[in-house]
Amino acid sequence: MYDITLFTPQDMAKCSLVLRQLGRNTASMEASSQKIVNYIYRHFCDSQTGENTCALVRLFKTHPYGELEDSLQQSARRLMKGNSPAADMKCWTLLAAAGTEPQWNSRHTAVENTAIPLVSTKLVAQMPAISEIIRQFGLDIPTFLGIERERFLQLEPAVLNIFYVSEAKGSPFIPEQNSLIIPYQVKSVLGFGGLMPSGSLFAVVMFLKVKIPQSTAEMFKDLALSVKTALSMPDEQSVFEYSENPTVFVTNDNIYESQLLEDQVANLIQLLDFSEQERLRQAARFQQTIDNLQRELTEYKNKEKALKVSQNSFTGILNIPKDAIARVEENQGIQRFNQGEEQI
Repeated sequence: MYDITLFTPQDMAKCSLVLRQLGRNTASMEASSQKIVNYIYRHFCDSQTGENTCALVRLFKTHPYGELEDSLQQSARRLMKGNSPAADMKCWTLLAAAGTEPQWNSRHTAVENTAIPLVSTKLVAQMPAISEIIRQFGLDIPTFLGIERERFLQLEPAVLNIFYVSEAKGSPFIPEQNSLIIPYQVKSVLGFGGLMPSGSLFAVVMFLKVKIPQSTAEMFKDLALSVKTALSMPDEQSVFEYSENPTVFVTNDNIYESQLLEDQVANLIQLLDFSEQERLRQAARFQQTIDNLQRELTEYKNKEKALKVSQNSFTGILNIPKDAIARVEENQGIQRFNQGEEQI
């Protein structure tokens, strides 16, 4: 169990290890996705009450319209008023969900529109949640919609980031105010994800019943790589668990296995890079703490030295034997006097 209000680097490492393994022995990316959202929903809890911290967890992935299963294509066509998108048009697709209400635990019933066609830059810019996720992930909409192969190869390893909304209530980036945010008392929204080797973008979005700071949200960048690794384990062509009209692909097993191993090696290298970066960040924070303590110690010693000099000067003046020196308050009471005053 993880209390997100007390989330530590040790919790992050433990959760990352588990998430990375959830793609093993699964037949599809959808099955891996459901394992991921279930784990997050069930294991992020209040340490005092045991209550689930998340009202809802969703996992999205962009997917070409032509490779969607029939029900998802129907969802996309509904939004385009019956018109069929181009086969290569990207659709913002819900792969898995887990939450408080029973209907939230299946992508088939979690939302009305399970595949949203990303028709153009202009229309995507009018979708506040999706456009903000793209922006916070470090991409722009035109690049995201039409990533060239060479450009993508440069971006893919680097795009692992978070989507963070500190105040969910009233946020223009969270449209579901009356159906989700207000009735379920969602305080903050946290997402994390990035680019897949195939060129798709994935995002895990957590609707939290507690408020979290930016520093906690930043830790979830490391979890993005673990989810990416888990999603990359199944065959990229076996995305959906249930399909009424499955597409038949003819592949060379040796080529596929070679590509899968290459992707896994690449993910492991990224994981090592992330781990090294995290150690460097921790070392930098530790060094900063030491520097601050040393600076405070130096300031304390300087103040102590200055106080001692001041006290010596005061004592020297006060102990002049021939002069009477006394400290008198407004009520005429004498607070302190020297030897001269005592003799008089």
